[in-house]
Amino acid sequence: MNRKIITGFYVTFLFAAVLCIASMISCAAETVKKISLAEFNTLLESKKGKVVVVDLWATWCPPCRKEIPGFINLYNKHKGNGVEIIGIAFDENGLEAVPPFIKKMGINYPVYLGGPDIAESYDLQAYPTTIMYGKNGKMANKHVGYVSEKEFDDEIGILLKK
Repeated sequence: MNRKIITGFYVTFLFAAVLCIASMISCAAETVKKISLAEFNTLLESKKGKVVVVDLWATWCPPCRKEIPGFINLYNKHKGNGVEIIGIAFDENGLEAVPPFIKKMGINYPVYLGGPDIAESYDLQAYPTTIMYGKNGKMANKHVGYVSEKEFDDEIGILLKK
């Protein structure tokens, strides 16, 4: 009888542990962090030696939504080849709107919530705006408006060769 009680206790404990871990994983996938300009600059600095694509976007922006599947594909293609893609969303209600949007779109690269300091630093005038950084950590190009996946792929290829 004691053995049945102990076994039942362990089964219950393991079930509860699995539920807790599963809920933590799903919550982690549904959160997004606000990032300041200083934090973003530190993040960029840590990526020196890689080509970095920074997508400045918003969930309500049709051209942004059109571009995102291309970034997902490019991330899958280049993530192990010295390329990083970072999304920065500028939604007013970002904490509520962005996490479900990330999940719905299947975004597989890091996304942060940007603020006015980042927008000002990049002279953000329209969405999407995409900033390309070379391996030297310097801005190589700035695109305002929709750009096709192929155009970004070609540019990434050129920057990887430099």
